[in-house]
Amino acid sequence: MQLTWLGHSAFRFDIDGLGLLIDPFLTGNPTFPAGFEERMGKVDAILITHAHGDHMGDAARLAGKHGATVVAQYEICEYLGRAGLTRFESMNTGGSVRVGGCSIAMVPAFHSSTLVEEGVVTCVGDPVGFVVTGGGHTVYHTGDTGLFGDMALIQDVYHPDIGLIPIGDRYTMGPETAAYACNKLLDLKTIVPMHWGTFPVLSGTPEAFKALVKRGSVLVAKPGEPIEV
Repeated sequence: MQLTWLGHSAFRFDIDGLGLLIDPFLTGNPTFPAGFEERMGKVDAILITHAHGDHMGDAARLAGKHGATVVAQYEICEYLGRAGLTRFESMNTGGSVRVGGCSIAMVPAFHSSTLVEEGVVTCVGDPVGFVVTGGGHTVYHTGDTGLFGDMALIQDVYHPDIGLIPIGDRYTMGPETAAYACNKLLDLKTIVPMHWGTFPVLSGTPEAFKALVKRGSVLVAKPGEPIEV
């Protein structure tokens, strides 16, 4: 399995020939690596954790460009269907689907999921995380979330060994609460901090987070540079 951080909470997974994107916020993302889209290769599926623009981002455009399947909550799939997309794996919290050789489970997250269009705020489903199993590993992308005790239940049920964990604070966990999750609730071998450094308001830093983590190895990724796991 190969993971590539694309800045913010966006990742590309390459798993046994399958190309997955999660939360593809490319346009307007100052940490998205320049030129990466041109060399990204095929995209088979796009996973969306919630409807905020810095997560759903370029999903509709990229799904149309690549003919990719969108994996998301029912309400997000319905919304994107009105934009002309036709390939979906609609699901909801607690369920799982298979895409190629991968199992994708949808798990809870504590956040919000809204769109703002022409000044009107609309709720579109609920925030979620994803647990992706394939290529000999299980990856837990928490989505945007605050700290919650059922992370321990997610660990017990799905046994993730890799965690993609938000640390930026204000809108998600900060370094202290994210470290608590890793030390007390999860049992991860590899921890990749995300949702930091994109905008000045995200004050949490990987250095502060890494200093607090006592269980698992923190890997600070660089946007656009693949990680082999």
